[in-house]
Amino acid sequence: MGLDLDKLVADAELCVRCGLCTSVCPTYQIFRSEIQGPRGRVLLYADYAQGLVPESEAKLVLEAAYDCLDCRACQSVCPNGVKPGEAALDARVALQGGRPKDRLTALALSFFYSPLLIDLANVLIVLYQRSGLQRWVRRSRLFERLGLVKLAFAESLLPERVAPALRLFGPKKLAPEGEKRGRVAFFLGCVMNLVFSEASRATVEVIRAVGYEVVIPRETTCCGAPHIEEGDLEGFERLAMRNIDHYADIDADFIVTDCAACAAELKKYARHFRNDPEYREKAERVSKRVRLFSEFLEQAGLPENIRFPFPTTHQHACHACHAQGVKEAPELILDRVADFAPLAGSTDCCGSAGVYNLTHTETSMRILEKKMARVAETGAEVLTVENPGCLLQLGLGARRFGPRVEVKHLSQVVWEGFRQATDERI
Repeated sequence: MGLDLDKLVADAELCVRCGLCTSVCPTYQIFRSEIQGPRGRVLLYADYAQGLVPESEAKLVLEAAYDCLDCRACQSVCPNGVKPGEAALDARVALQGGRPKDRLTALALSFFYSPLLIDLANVLIVLYQRSGLQRWVRRSRLFERLGLVKLAFAESLLPERVAPALRLFGPKKLAPEGEKRGRVAFFLGCVMNLVFSEASRATVEVIRAVGYEVVIPRETTCCGAPHIEEGDLEGFERLAMRNIDHYADIDADFIVTDCAACAAELKKYARHFRNDPEYREKAERVSKRVRLFSEFLEQAGLPENIRFPFPTTHQHACHACHAQGVKEAPELILDRVADFAPLAGSTDCCGSAGVYNLTHTETSMRILEKKMARVAETGAEVLTVENPGCLLQLGLGARRFGPRVEVKHLSQVVWEGFRQATDERI
């Protein structure tokens, strides 16, 4: 599989070198280097596609593609519609032949093919925490002493309490509260189910509370986001087709997810399979019904008496605001249910970016420290976001840099507001 010459050259020709993209690019803001900015990367991909970069330096092109966080802030501000974030993914796919770049990555990505493995991993994490082993590992700094620096960092991302997986212990169907307004199929995200099942339970309860029946299909597999972000086109398509086969004809008005990355990929299915005679129509039937939680809730509406009692601010997940254009909904919701404190730079990436915080830890932490300083300026006691990678990253930020805000999924704040209203009625 070669680089899409026409597409990459067309992007470079559209770029007028205005520099707006560099004003919002996290890596350019740190390194002040063209190759660490969207403009430079787009031109590099195009040069390589036209044979202007020697094959011996192809590795440098791939490194530049992976240095990009794929936050797509550049795409939100580009006046000419250049898409450097998408170009980075295209470059990864093309330069790797549509497969994982190495065996370790392939092994890690294989984990997402099996819902059973994700559920098993959840059980192991719960046992690891509740047995007291996690406290001992962290106090003793065991992984650092063994030289397992990346594993130590990954472990530090875990929240203090992980609940049992929703797929394993949650119901398959829930009746709506009050008069039925419709039916929702809830898409179980991988990391949400693995680490943040309590947030997903809150999501489901809120959907019920606004009058929708909820079904939770166990057949759901990974949306494919981790695979396409690592250049594994074959893995992405394999997972996407499995989800399309299941969700295309599911009896539901909406397919709702509380993971911004999942929503972005599910919505992209229609575009990805637009030339596939077998999957084109089925992919369209899936994509057009997909809603991110806040997007669905803003459309469904909230009762007037919902109130969350703590000052709250919100970080926009890049896969929500830049990849989907979902920005107003969560802020409008929080403005209704809580004392909402706007966050300066709320659409700037927090540095999680898939596994960027593992592969580029130092840069990621510099981005995160700046983000947490801005959170401190709001005076909020609670910080919300709609993506599991962001929840992990911001939770670490609160523990490592402060302020000691509670990091929650937006649905948890809304559900707590519903519960407060119920208690007041009683």
